[in-house]
Order: sequence, then structure tokens, then C-alpha cells
Amino acid sequence: MKQKAHSWVALRALKLIEDSRKAPKLSELLFYYLADVWEGAWIPDSLVVDMAYGHTFKMDSDAGIKGIGLAGQDWLRVNYRQLDTALAGKRLCLDYIQDSPELQKPYRSHPRYGGHLPNRVIALSHTIGDMLKLGDFPLSFYTQAKRKRGYKVKDASGADLSAEPIKNLSLSPNFSARQVALMFFIISHYVCDVHMPLHCDLRDSAEPPCGRRMPATLHPSIEEQWEVWFPSEEQFAAHVRQRKSLDDAVLDLPPGSLIRIDTDPSYQLDEGIRNIKQDEWQEMVYVARISYALSRKWIAKPYQTVREMIADASEDEFVTVSNFIFHDAVESVARIWYKAWQRFRD
Repeated sequence: MKQKAHSWVALRALKLIEDSRKAPKLSELLFYYLADVWEGAWIPDSLVVDMAYGHTFKMDSDAGIKGIGLAGQDWLRVNYRQLDTALAGKRLCLDYIQDSPELQKPYRSHPRYGGHLPNRVIALSHTIGDMLKLGDFPLSFYTQAKRKRGYKVKDASGADLSAEPIKNLSLSPNFSARQVALMFFIISHYVCDVHMPLHCDLRDSAEPPCGRRMPATLHPSIEEQWEVWFPSEEQFAAHVRQRKSLDDAVLDLPPGSLIRIDTDPSYQLDEGIRNIKQDEWQEMVYVARISYALSRKWIAKPYQTVREMIADASEDEFVTVSNFIFHDAVESVARIWYKAWQRFRD
């Protein structure tokens, strides 16, 4: 996904958090830094630049690929029922692939060339909790349900350090609220990327043991098509300059946009924000399994461009699956944000 898509998903996830009323203080924290979502959700591409390994978890079912080690590994077969049981909430992409023959095969990420996106997500989620605990005073107290009276710590002389101004403490916390908000936007990038099917499909890899089986032009052509459906950079900042509400900002899509999450009941988001059933690493592995199987069904042939895909199937198919992907990405970002917040709050 490109910058407009990443920014919109982060904003739409924030609206979902707000609508759920399950984490009002998290909503308040992120609302202060909405102007940073455009750059923040793009930091993994613009500054971190770990695309080759941090943004992918490429899978395959071809036992003939050197190093993937699928022969006799039936335990790597995970069917629709198992995925549906393991994953909370609506997963439109999972429903789309429930009859996929790929779910009847063992498949896995290549241990060397698949990437380690799930590792990035769980590490960043824990980092958010750590940053909250080490945040600028009084951020760490503000985010708790009940404020603490002070630090129950004494220095070498026996003086009560809770009476000292925070700036006088040698080990004073130093993460600002803005830095914490940026970390939420950063993690949304990785969660979005695991929903892009070709980030999870080893056919879209030029690494020598795998051999490229998908034209290099297809992946960017799909993302370029999605990008025209989302607002411009100016629109993402409009709520700052024009006092536009978050609701208006996410609904103000360009003319001709085919993103129908807020206009078609088929893609309606669940305001309940279900808790994930396992840690963030396992959650992302399961989502990657769905994305891989979706890629094999949706992109059955090695098309050169998205226009060839549409010509072979239909515009409706492309639009429907794209909305499935963005529906699941928004809900998944909200769940991972909520998990990170719960870990600290509880």
C-alpha cells in the first residue's frame, strides 16, 4: 500500500476506536496528533526503510522450493475452520478464501526469504507499552484509570523523591505523547502491509531460491490503483486547517472512489473491537496465511498489471476483494492498537 492508503487506514482505525468507546483516553491521545498521521504512517518506508524484510511474510505451498522444507509437514496445513476459530471478529478476506484449495495444503513462510513482519508487529506493540510507562510526566499517570499519588521512592539521603519536580530526577521519563502517537501510526503501517496479498505471496519474490513467478509490475500496479481511491495529502491535513471532523475526513473520498466501507453494509466495520485471541506475532502469522491464500485465489495467473486482472475477471471482483482487504486492515489495526493500550492500562 502507498502513503494515501496507509494514512487513511490509520485515520479510519482511529475513528473505529473512538466509535467503540472502549479506549477514550487512547482516542484523546491520538486526536492531538492527527496532523502527524500522513508522515507517521509512512515512516517505515521513508525513514526506517526495512521493506525487504520487515514488511513481508511471503508464503508458499510448493515443496520444491529450496529451503522451504514442506515435505511431510502436514502440521503446516491450517484449514478455514482453524483460522476462523483462532481469529476474533469478522474477517471478510477469510470468508472469501474458505473454499480455496491452498487451505488444504501445508504452506509456510520461507525461513530466509519470507520476511519477519510478525516480529516487527509484536516488538512495536510492546515498545508502545514501554514508551507509555516511560512517558513524559504526567503521561504515564494520565493514561491510568486512577492517578497515583506520587513516586514512592527515596534517594540515598532518605528524602522522598515524589516531592521533587520531574525535571530534577536523574532517571526522569523522556518519551513525549507525540512520540507515542507516532509509534501507533508506525505500527499501523506493518499491520496494513500484511493485508496486501503480494506481501505474503512468495511468487512475488526475486530471491534466487524462489524464482520470480509474478511480474514485477503487478504489485505496484495494484497499489497505484488503490491510491486513486484515497484523499490527497492536503485532505489528510484539512481537519487541522479547516477544523474538519474525523468523521468528515475519512468520508471525504475523491470522486469515483470505490472504497465502500462506510456506504455499503456488506463491508460495515464492527464497532465492538474484539480482543485478539493470541499474541500479536501469532495474530499476524494467521493474517498472513489468509493473505497468501487470498493472493493465490484472486491472482491465479501471473498478470502483468491490474488492468489485465480486471480484464480476465471483472471490475466488480477487483473492487469487492479490495474492500475486503481494507475492511480487514482497518479492524486489524484497531485491534492491535487496543492490544498495546490494554497491555499498558491493565
